Amino acid sequence: MHIEDIVTFWRGQQEVDDQGQWGHRLDRKVLDAGPHTFNLDYPVSPYVGHVLTAPVIILGANAKYDPAITPSEFSDEAAIKAYVARIDDPSHADWSFVSRYYDDTNYGHLIGPGKVVVVNACTYRSPRLSQEKENQRMIPRLPSSIFIRRWLLDAVFPLAKQGDRLIINNRGQHWRLGPAATATGVVRDPCPASPLITSNAFSAMNDFLANRP
Repeated sequence: MHIEDIVTFWRGQQEVDDQGQWGHRLDRKVLDAGPHTFNLDYPVSPYVGHVLTAPVIILGANAKYDPAITPSEFSDEAAIKAYVARIDDPSHADWSFVSRYYDDTNYGHLIGPGKVVVVNACTYRSPRLSQEKENQRMIPRLPSSIFIRRWLLDAVFPLAKQGDRLIINNRGQHWRLGPAATATGVVRDPCPASPLITSNAFSAMNDFLANRP
């Protein structure tokens, strides 16, 4: 598998059904079968940033849903089309503006310049995955989550091993990395229920970026 395969997997594959529910076409049967409480009213979020070139990959859990904020980020058809276009072609997209959920983190300022990308184990939105048992149980069954995990292991881990990427394992319980969690180029971040990264991971990220040519 190659790094660009994640974009190929998502490009043009988000579909909205006749009930206004969004999802990757391969996930539809699993989502329809349930049970889950994901909010499917908006386009999904497999990655946030320049996923093909960002040197630091932060492993997230899933896309955030906040009833007070999320609707404003998809206020009209133009906003929805612009968002989907960024997923379809992340390398040519403007990532200088992102969801407040990521903008408020201690690495959010690095997404726009292409230094950091967040990749989610699950692309579907919910308020607090750590408290949503049905949603947690669904993640290993979703074709998109299965693909993203395989992409991480087969395409990104080799780059990390040779020093071209740094992987920050922020929400590792949803990625099920097993022994790979201690591989070369992976930094474990013991902050399992927060979008922020802890001081050790933050220092490792800054050191990695500072030492790149």
